[in-house]
Amino acid sequence: MKRIITLSTALLMIVATVFSQEKKYEMFETEYIKPKGDKMKEFMESITNHSKKFHSTDPNKSGVWLVNTGPYTGQIAWVVGPCTFTQMDNRRTDDQAHMEDWIFNVMPYIESVSDGEYWKKDDKVSYSPEGSFSGKEVWSVYDIRPFEGYRFTALLEKVVEVYRKKSYPNYMEVYRNQFESHNGHDVAIGFGFKNWAFFDEEDNFWKDYEEVNGEGAKMKFFEEYRDIVISAYDEVSEYIPEMSGREMK
Repeated sequence: MKRIITLSTALLMIVATVFSQEKKYEMFETEYIKPKGDKMKEFMESITNHSKKFHSTDPNKSGVWLVNTGPYTGQIAWVVGPCTFTQMDNRRTDDQAHMEDWIFNVMPYIESVSDGEYWKKDDKVSYSPEGSFSGKEVWSVYDIRPFEGYRFTALLEKVVEVYRKKSYPNYMEVYRNQFESHNGHDVAIGFGFKNWAFFDEEDNFWKDYEEVNGEGAKMKFFEEYRDIVISAYDEVSEYIPEMSGREMK
């Protein structure tokens, strides 16, 4: 018996193919903003208004973070998303009004803007238990040697396995920079913590790591790390909900 493909069947097949090819991932657009020292109040008011007016709906929601340590200490991390590259083409309903508000109402109070980047989350090596967001994070940013990314991923697989098997309450999220950068920002790992007293607590991670991965695994990790990573730095930042368009949970 011959198979007859009707027009409606063909259309359904086309739609199914299109949706199956749609990319599903989380990506954030980030940049660091250095406000003018004598215009901090005006800057806070202007970026708050901008967030509420233009960045309160997906996929254009904004997050404002105060950087406490690292090379961008004292600056604001401006984070927009999550989104995909495809969504970026149509994510603003009134692009002209958005740009005019940023240029004329926000930029006058900014000294400099730097390091615009796009970070895609790697779900395979990330761990995000429900309710773990606290508004406090440590970002570890890594410059990886060329062609060694696969080895770094192998290390991350071992690390995230510890988080999962030990059911850690804090999250570990891995993001990869989508474009080459002069500053060596290749991979960023965000670690959440509830309060600053967390850093006074005993750190049992490497004990757990060897329990999960076997005796001597710690030294093997660092031997690999030494050959893979060019440099790294930590950045501690805190979320400012009143200035943001995204309600974090």
